[in-house]
Amino acid sequence: MFALEVLSALLNLSFVVLLALRIRWAWVLGFFGSSLAVILLFDSKLYAESLLNASYAILAVYGWFTWGRSESASGPLIGRSLALLLTLILTVAIAWLMARHTDNPRPFADAVMFSGGVLGTLWQAQRDRWNWPLWLVLNGIGVWLFADRGLWVYAIYSGLMACLACWGWFRWGAEVKASKATSK
Repeated sequence: MFALEVLSALLNLSFVVLLALRIRWAWVLGFFGSSLAVILLFDSKLYAESLLNASYAILAVYGWFTWGRSESASGPLIGRSLALLLTLILTVAIAWLMARHTDNPRPFADAVMFSGGVLGTLWQAQRDRWNWPLWLVLNGIGVWLFADRGLWVYAIYSGLMACLACWGWFRWGAEVKASKATSK
């Protein structure tokens, strides 16, 4: 499982770097990295994380097609406030279900990672810059959660992803400023 953990982490790190650079091929790497993580995380009894990575793989297909259109053709499906409220409701429901029906040792943290991860990936696919602070928080939680389960490569990977989230925020912000300056 260690080789699977390393390969998945490397593919997903590459995904975020290419995503921050706004390169469409990032979604292909994200698909494969997430697909490998499904097996790894299920084996570690992080069921929501495993399901989350299956969702990431599906959302990577969505991201690939969304990023294939012009930037103006993509936009938020719903407002941020409503999206955050729905994410909170989903988090509570998933945590309750896992606490009652699974042997997951960290149901609430796993549910936060699941719900927030789906929202973050949707925001990435929609080119919403606010995906980056969300990922900073989620990856901070991920460092603790993965270390708690003995997934040290994934814990380190989550720390690196948190740093990349900061970089992505500033990188996408610089592009927004540059496009506003050229449109004046």
